[in-house]
Amino acid sequence: MKKYAKDYTIEELMATVVSREMRSARNGFIGTGTGGRTYTLAVGIPLAGMSLARMTSNPDLSILFSYKVNPVIEEMPSPDSLTSPYELMNWRCEANLAYDAIFLMAMRGEIDTGFGSAAQIDRFGNANIVAIGDYRKPKVRLIGPIFQTEHFALFGREILLMDHERRNFVERVDFVSGVGYLEGGDSRRRAGLKRGGPDKIITNLAVLDFDEKTRGVRVLSLHPGVEASEVQKNTGFELVIPRGVPETEPPSVDEVELLRTKVDPRRIMLGTS
Repeated sequence: MKKYAKDYTIEELMATVVSREMRSARNGFIGTGTGGRTYTLAVGIPLAGMSLARMTSNPDLSILFSYKVNPVIEEMPSPDSLTSPYELMNWRCEANLAYDAIFLMAMRGEIDTGFGSAAQIDRFGNANIVAIGDYRKPKVRLIGPIFQTEHFALFGREILLMDHERRNFVERVDFVSGVGYLEGGDSRRRAGLKRGGPDKIITNLAVLDFDEKTRGVRVLSLHPGVEASEVQKNTGFELVIPRGVPETEPPSVDEVELLRTKVDPRRIMLGTS
């Protein structure tokens, strides 16, 4: 019988959710990301979660970190040094792909799952990492679309990692850099996007997915100790909240042990909280 941990961080919980999502996946792609909290969400948690899956339920899973295939997790450089092409190139891995190989894999439909984050996401899963406010005179200019457009259009599915705040979960994004379900219903399909798109949103409060008919954001599970009202309070639009929403399965004792001793003993992926 599985024994659940009592002492774990929210990042460790989110990483175990990622691990369970990858039980039957062939591969998952993570970009190099930026620094700070965005790095933890878009890179650290997905990388830890996929590494945990490789150590437990899915040893054949391939981790695609930028152009690197299955980098040696124990030798991961610090987040700050990953901005250096030298550090990234010299990180040992099973293979270094030609830089355009990832684009070709995406176009051929060979990437199962992508991971990322967003400054804004709306009720139908459209994402924004370009600008807050009017695009021509923004309040904040963000990183730009980089590879998010391809994540949402060409990958088998996209999983987003986000902090659950009203400023992030908005009625309508200010700019669409990742195409979700547009106006809801079958509008994505009618726009010509027949595969992929956002599949899950894993936050510090809950796991979210999308209603099959309306394509509105739906609460799939609530993290231990979190009420549905708290999730709704921190969301800038009306969520789909089914009756009897289950609790997110906590990390097991073994999963926490692996995360702390094998996956991320230096706490550079999941932080110290």
